[in-house]
Amino acid sequence: MRISLKPIACLIVAIAVAVATAYPVRAQLGQSGLNWQQRFLGIIPLVKPDPKDPVVVTVNGAPITAAEITDYAKTEAQMINATSTEESKAVFRDATENLINRQLLLQEAARRKSTVTDPEVAQRAREFQIGGAGSQTAPQTGAPDAQLMNAVRGSMEIEKMLDDEFRAHHVQPTDAQIQKYYEEHRDLFVKDPGEVELAHIAVKLPPNATDAQKKAGAEKIIKIYKEAQKSKDFAALAKQNSEDTESAAKGGDLGYFRPGQLPPVVDKVVFATPVGQLTQIVESNLGFSFIKVVARRGETISPLPEVKAKIAMFILDENQDAVVKALLKKIAKAAKIEFKKAPGESADAKGT
Repeated sequence: MRISLKPIACLIVAIAVAVATAYPVRAQLGQSGLNWQQRFLGIIPLVKPDPKDPVVVTVNGAPITAAEITDYAKTEAQMINATSTEESKAVFRDATENLINRQLLLQEAARRKSTVTDPEVAQRAREFQIGGAGSQTAPQTGAPDAQLMNAVRGSMEIEKMLDDEFRAHHVQPTDAQIQKYYEEHRDLFVKDPGEVELAHIAVKLPPNATDAQKKAGAEKIIKIYKEAQKSKDFAALAKQNSEDTESAAKGGDLGYFRPGQLPPVVDKVVFATPVGQLTQIVESNLGFSFIKVVARRGETISPLPEVKAKIAMFILDENQDAVVKALLKKIAKAAKIEFKKAPGESADAKGT
C-alpha cells in the first residue's frame, strides 16, 4: 500500500525544511583530491628561474621554490574547484607535498636510469601544449621550449619507472578480485532503487521552543536512539516513545516510498541507509527524529558484465596508488628533506 506524505509523514517533510545533522551515526565514505597520475605526472609547474624566488624546501639538495608551489597550487585548486580560504590553504600544503614526492620520484628514476628518447619527449610536450595540461606558461605554438621539454621528460621517466613497478607487483585485477568487489559493493551498482519501507520515532518541540526545551528534547531522542540501536522490536519502541501519534500507533510505520516522493535531503539519506539500519538523528523546527529502513522491494542491480570494466579500472587505480605510496615511503626514508624559512613565513627546518 502506498501512502501520501500527509499527514503520516508530515514530520519527515518538516525535518527537511531546516535539516541539520545533529548526531551523525554513519560515516560517509568518499574520495577527494587528485589521483597519483595527476599529482606526479599531470601538473607541471613551469616557473621561469628567478634568483629572488625563495627556496621553501630542498629534497636531497634539489630546491623547490615558493613560485613553483604557488603555480602548482593554483592549478590544483582549479582542478578540484577549491574556493574557500580553508580549501586554498589545504591545496597549498598538498602542492608542497606533491612537489616533494615528485622530486623524490624524479631522483629515483634517475638512479634507476629510466630514460626516454628525445622524439618521444617532443611528441608528449606538443600534446601537453595542445591540451593545455597543468598551469603551463610555455608558448602554445611552435616547438616546445627547453623548460617544458625537461619537465615532460621528467614525467615520462617517472611514468616508465612506475610501469616497471606495477608489472613487478602484478597490479592488474583478477576476475576473482572483480567478483569479490562486485559482491561486497552491490549498493554501488543499483539501477533502480525500487521502494523503501520506512518507520520513524519522533520527539516534538513546541513552537518557539526554549533552549531548555530543545536540550530536553535532544537528550530524550538520544536516549531513545541508543535503545533503538540495541532493541529488536522497533515497533514496540515507537509505540511507547514516538510523539508522532499517528505513526506511533502503527509502530512508527510510514509505508513505502520511491525516489522523489520525499524531500531531497531525506530521500538521499534513506536510500543510502541499509535495510534494518537507522539514519542519523536530524533536527528541525518541529523537533527531533530518526528513521529506520524496514525493507526494500523492486530494487534492480546492474549485472556484473555491465560494470566489470569499471570495477577493474577502479581496482587497478587503487592497486597502482598503493604501489606508488609504498615506493615513496621507502625512498623518503633515505632522503634528506629540509624546509627553509621563506620571507614572511615561519617554517621550522626539518629533515628525514
